Amino acid sequence: MTINDLVQQIKETERLIAVYRNTDEIVIGTQDQIYSRRGLINRTIFTADEIGDQIVKILERRLATMRAQLKDLDTEGR
Repeated sequence: MTINDLVQQIKETERLIAVYRNTDEIVIGTQDQIYSRRGLINRTIFTADEIGDQIVKILERRLATMRAQLKDLDTEGR
């Protein structure tokens, strides 16, 4: 993964954190390769109060990992 790719992923994850912090409902579903043309299957809707904080925490952990990777890549490049 390039530094530019990682920077883009970090920006996207920051955007997603803001989205999940400010949403009312979250749709979760599965996607099967065979049925993927139909979109999400086994779909359910949660309120932000029910699941939003957990998703934000997951994204924040992912963001911290990506920032550490970026720091490592930046240090190696010097």
